[in-house]
Amino acid sequence: MICFALAAVVFSPKTYAEKEYTIKSFDYVNVDGKAVESNAYKLLDDHIKVTMVLPKQNKSGDWLAYGFTNMKELNAYIEKDKLKQQKKIDTMGTGACCTDFYENKNKGGAYIYWRDGFKNLPSSWNDRISSLSTASPSSSYSTTLWQHTSSQGYGKGVLFKHSDWYGKTANMASDWNNIASAIEIK
Repeated sequence: MICFALAAVVFSPKTYAEKEYTIKSFDYVNVDGKAVESNAYKLLDDHIKVTMVLPKQNKSGDWLAYGFTNMKELNAYIEKDKLKQQKKIDTMGTGACCTDFYENKNKGGAYIYWRDGFKNLPSSWNDRISSLSTASPSSSYSTTLWQHTSSQGYGKGVLFKHSDWYGKTANMASDWNNIASAIEIK
């Protein structure tokens, strides 16, 4: 079942301390399954189609990431990783079914949610996403924000693996704040 909802909900300021996960810049440790020397990614950046963000940072504050130059490489990684995940994860229930997308940082402002599949965002949400909270890894594998719609060729993507990001709020900054035109949950 596909679910999609739009709600104008405003959240009050947090009363508890939550680690800040603002996605500003990347340090690619692996591109297409091969290790990359630190900062060598700057030479590869134009060739990277999808960035998988890890919930860890280097000493400079860059987010560690895996880069993929094409969808074939990304899908091969995902299929191999799913097999590893099945051996590691013993789910106790269904968990949260959907990824939530918010118009402001730290889950603020209006939001939409999506369960699975690909969705070109409606014009009211185009270039509007500033933060997200992923679905449970027992529900789906990953959430990808796409720079363009499918009819525009997707552009670049930034991917959040649910087993890494569930329970955390990723805030978009610089290159990814308010530029997503499509979302994909798989």
